[in-house]
Amino acid sequence: MPDAAAPKTTDVRRFACPGCGATLIYAAGIAKLRCEYCDTEQEVPKEGTAPTERALEELLSGKSERGWGAETVTFDCKSCGASVTLPPNQAAGRCPFCDNDVVVQRPSDPNLIRPESLIPFKVDKNAAANEFRDWLGKLWFRPNNLKRMAWLSDIKGVYSPYWTFDAQAQSRWTAESGYYYYTTETYTDSEGKEQSRQVQHTRWEPSSGWHQDFHNDVLICASSLVEELVGGLEPFNTTTALVPYRPEYLSGWMAEEYKVGPADGWKRGEGRIMRREYDACHAQVPGDTQRNLNVSTRLDKITWKHVLLPVWIAAYRYNGKVYRFMVNGETGQVSGEAPLSWVKVAALIAFIIAVIAIMVQYSN
Repeated sequence: MPDAAAPKTTDVRRFACPGCGATLIYAAGIAKLRCEYCDTEQEVPKEGTAPTERALEELLSGKSERGWGAETVTFDCKSCGASVTLPPNQAAGRCPFCDNDVVVQRPSDPNLIRPESLIPFKVDKNAAANEFRDWLGKLWFRPNNLKRMAWLSDIKGVYSPYWTFDAQAQSRWTAESGYYYYTTETYTDSEGKEQSRQVQHTRWEPSSGWHQDFHNDVLICASSLVEELVGGLEPFNTTTALVPYRPEYLSGWMAEEYKVGPADGWKRGEGRIMRREYDACHAQVPGDTQRNLNVSTRLDKITWKHVLLPVWIAAYRYNGKVYRFMVNGETGQVSGEAPLSWVKVAALIAFIIAVIAIMVQYSN
């Protein structure tokens, strides 16, 4: 990304306990900095830059603050490619994304765009682990021993990077609207008797219209997280729960460097807005059916934010295979992968076939 604008940076800091000198950690359950050794608590300062919508040109030109604003090191996973940052006094351990123990330490990238704001963790570690156990117990078509045999690695809290985009959309559309009508026709059945039936036809007429909407905080995940699993964590309350970014919130937590850069992030955001506009125009077309829908959309007042959102991540093993599980660190919403019990699936298919056979037998 261009860096000719010499973006502003802030000196990195560590957060020492005033009681014993150890590092203060942000505690999700109490929303304060806390010392794990002497239990000293400290409020997170409220001052900071309020979440602000910024013009798209600023994002693409690179005129933004850079770095994390706190001392960090980064670990790259050789297996899945994830890059997470940690305070310098913490070891990486296993990768939270794939549970592999193949990580390489390097300095954090000082040129990454600094997050504009974040949602602090509200769900603590114990609550996230309980969500995992409850989730396993509610799954259908899963092995009966899954809850007993699934081995959960240490669940980790990660601030995941997102881009949010706002845009005012104006769309004009044209289509052909189809209206059903019916005529009566006669025919001769297999016994030689004359019968009548209603036949459906479609009358096609040109139609057109327009649609406008303001798309607020369209979320684009810039993380290494699996997109399908991430979608299951939404929504995050970005309109009400965002707070100004302060490095204190990251003390003791992982924060992933974004993998989807600004230009690609906007390309995905634009695509998502365009799809929403297409679906809205599709819903406006009158008639019983439609064809040849063409939508032309113009986007104005495009703004962005770079935010961090709280996600608990764990990789668990069942019969030697790794599956992933996530918890929304704000709301407790869960999303995950789990093995199928093909015995249960086969039993359901057999039951459906039996029901159909009985219905056919009685109909004859």
